[in-house]
Amino acid sequence: MSPNLQRQILVVDRDPTTIKLLQLTLEKEGFEIVTASTGEEAYAKALSRVPDLAIVDVVLPGMDGYSLCRRLRQNPSTHGLPIVMLTARGDTADKLKGFEAGADDYLAKPFHPEELRYRIKSLLARTEPIAVAPHAEARTRGKIIAFFGVKGGVGKTTFAVNSAIAILRRTGKQVVLLDADFFFGDVGVQLNLPPTRSILDLVKFLSELDMELINQVLIRHSSGLRVLLSPLRPEEADFVTAQHIRQLLDFLAAHHDYVIVDCATSYDERALTILERADTIMLIVTPEIGPLKNMSLFLDLAPKLGLSAENICIALNREHSNVGIDALEIERSARQQIAFRVISGGRPVVLSVNRGVPLMIAQPNHPFAQQITQIADRLIEKPGRK
Repeated sequence: MSPNLQRQILVVDRDPTTIKLLQLTLEKEGFEIVTASTGEEAYAKALSRVPDLAIVDVVLPGMDGYSLCRRLRQNPSTHGLPIVMLTARGDTADKLKGFEAGADDYLAKPFHPEELRYRIKSLLARTEPIAVAPHAEARTRGKIIAFFGVKGGVGKTTFAVNSAIAILRRTGKQVVLLDADFFFGDVGVQLNLPPTRSILDLVKFLSELDMELINQVLIRHSSGLRVLLSPLRPEEADFVTAQHIRQLLDFLAAHHDYVIVDCATSYDERALTILERADTIMLIVTPEIGPLKNMSLFLDLAPKLGLSAENICIALNREHSNVGIDALEIERSARQQIAFRVISGGRPVVLSVNRGVPLMIAQPNHPFAQQITQIADRLIEKPGRK
C-alpha cells in the first residue's frame, strides 16, 4: 500500500480541465482528491474535513485564492494547513502577495506534473509533525544556545544556521532554530523557507500552547531541522514581547533537546531575556575595530546583567583576515580566551547564503563547515544548566 493512500488533497480551481489534470496526476501517487470550484465551497470543505494539503488557484469566482488562503490561516482548525498557490500569474510581486496571504509554495501555470509531485511531497514532508516520545513530560530540559553578534555583518546568522544543522546531524535529536531577530531576521532566507508562518502565529495562543500547535507553526527544513521564523514585516516585531519569549523558550526547551536562537544585535528586553535563559552564549566577533569595541562593551555589561562568564564563548570569525588585529590582541581586550577560531569561508559561504543552501549541506567537507562541526561537537559536550 502506498504511504500516501490516506492523505487528502483539496484542489481549488475554476477550470474543470485543470482540476482533471491535477486529479489524474495526484491520484496516480495514491492521494485522495477533493475538489472545489469556488473559494466559498473550498472553505466549507476544508472545515468539514481538514485536508493534508490544499492547491489553490488565485483567480476564483467570488472569494479569490488570496482571500481563501487568509481565511484558512485565521481559522484555528486549518491554521497549519500546507497551501500551494497555483496560478498563471508568475511574476515576483504576485508570488510575494501569495506568501503574504499565507501560502507555503507558489507554482505557475502551465506546470510540469513532475515538479508538482516533487513540491507536494516536499511540503508534506516538511510539515509532518514531530513524533513525541512516550513520557516526554519527564524529559530533561533541552539546551538553549544563543548566537549573539556584537555588530551586524559578523556572520552570526550563518553560524547559527550551520551550527543547528551540524548539531542535528551529530546527535539525531530534536533541534529547533528560533529566529529572534524580529525586525530583520534572515534565517528563512538562508534556509530558503517560505515566510508563511512565524512566531506571531504562536504568541496569539500562548495560553493554549501545546505540541500540536507547535507542530503546525514550526516549519520543517529538508535537513529535518525545525524552524520558527521571525515576523514577515518589521512593523510586526513589537507584537512579540519579552514575556512571550520567556514562555516560548521554556516550552521549546521542555520539548526539544536543543533550542538554537539567532538573536538580534540589540540590548532590548527580549534579547536580554534570551541571553539570561541561554545555557551558552556564542558571542560572534570579527577581527575589526568596531566589533571588538562592542565585544568589550558587552563583556563589561554581562556581569551587571547577571550573565555568567562561564556561559559566554567567544567565536572569532574570519581569523587570518590580514586586517592587523590578531587573536592574542583580541584575547587581551576581552580578558578571556577565544573559544573558537574560524577562518573565512570566502566565496562558497556567500554563495550558499544567496542560494539558501547552508554550506553544512552543500559542501560538508569545506574547511568552514568542518570548523562549524567542531563547534557543534563542543556545544554538545558542554553541560547545560544544573
